Amino acid sequence: MKLYNFIIIGIDTLRADHLSCYGYVRKTSPNIDRIAEESIVFRWAFANGIPTHPAWTTILTGVHPLGHGIVTHMGSAQLSEKIPMIQEVLRTKGYVTGAVDNMFLKYGDFYKWFTRGFHIYSHPGGIPAPEAGLKVQADDVTEYSIKVIKELLGRRKPFFMFIHYWDPHSPYRPPEPYNKIFWQKEPPEDEKFLDYAISQYDGEIRYVDDKIGELVDFLQEKALLNSTVLFITSDHGENLQEHGDYMGHKGLYDNVTRVPLIVRLPSGRHEVHEELVQHVDIAATIYELAKVAPPVKIDGVSLFRRDRDRPVVMLENTQQKAIAIRTKRWKLIEYLETTADGTPKGHLQLFDLEKDPRERVNLAYHEEKKVRELKEKLNSLVKTLLREERNPLLEQAPTVRKIKFYSQAKSLIELYGLIIRQEKD
Repeated sequence: MKLYNFIIIGIDTLRADHLSCYGYVRKTSPNIDRIAEESIVFRWAFANGIPTHPAWTTILTGVHPLGHGIVTHMGSAQLSEKIPMIQEVLRTKGYVTGAVDNMFLKYGDFYKWFTRGFHIYSHPGGIPAPEAGLKVQADDVTEYSIKVIKELLGRRKPFFMFIHYWDPHSPYRPPEPYNKIFWQKEPPEDEKFLDYAISQYDGEIRYVDDKIGELVDFLQEKALLNSTVLFITSDHGENLQEHGDYMGHKGLYDNVTRVPLIVRLPSGRHEVHEELVQHVDIAATIYELAKVAPPVKIDGVSLFRRDRDRPVVMLENTQQKAIAIRTKRWKLIEYLETTADGTPKGHLQLFDLEKDPRERVNLAYHEEKKVRELKEKLNSLVKTLLREERNPLLEQAPTVRKIKFYSQAKSLIELYGLIIRQEKD
């Protein structure tokens, strides 16, 4: 039986609606567009938990944040050893595994589960820190990824690879010439001027797109596309002042929770799907294609065995504490604590996404029957996802943490190129 290789290309903070293959007005993603033309494109994919740590943990386990317990970014919780990650499971089935990522070490603390199961875990250097201005560069991520893949190929076994790009995370400062592709005049005095900020965000996307193009060219040169399933996705999007936030990913609105999801099969089959899918479905798909049974119950459904009426339960617990349910037409958001901007605990927001896709008009105190219906459905789904365990969203405090000292950031740069090797199975 021929085994596929698997590569997950994760692009941090990438809004689906800013990719040209998702209909964006600017040509931000010619290389990803080229891949999408021979892939299965899911137009309505959503994060179950935001921001970064909850999202990637969900992708790499197939377990909802309510089940795996990582509900905040850079919190105090660690992923339980009882919840296996994709790379751990595939490794037991004879795969070699590698990652280019920096999530295990953030601001001086260790989030060790991100290294679990990888034969090679390569830290590309840098951090997405507006306070320190130190970016993880897409050039470096591609360079390190090619090196790791070459080493994995030398083992002559099927491989699993997780590649984590950080552009277009803030600060939006793409290198030349990408800073001038969508803004050809002199920069304004205030870089937060919205038109300029969006042009630089889009420039970051074009930059990472070119570097992904280089990576895909390498895969093609090595004839790997004929035997590899390639996923392109993101952990979350970005709020570009639509809901009062800037350079941030706060809020369970679609501009933050909707992500791209492109799956290229070796056959190059092209399809476009409109049904709702979610982060938990990625691991389920890999297990099905690898013909491996997950060792624990996961919450995802293979993207090739889709349930077209399956609602998405999503949550956040970093800059604020909230939970939501999204169906094809409706979204209900409930705030579980008073927010920093004064939204009271228990406040509800209901949006008719068919008539109000930008989520501007709150119908919660007008469509009370629909609120009750969605609230009952949400409560039922939460109960199932918790597996009779305590609710981590209610028990863990929101965590907002920033770099306080440049030395903290500098210590990460000194670890540039750090490689962890775990050879013993």
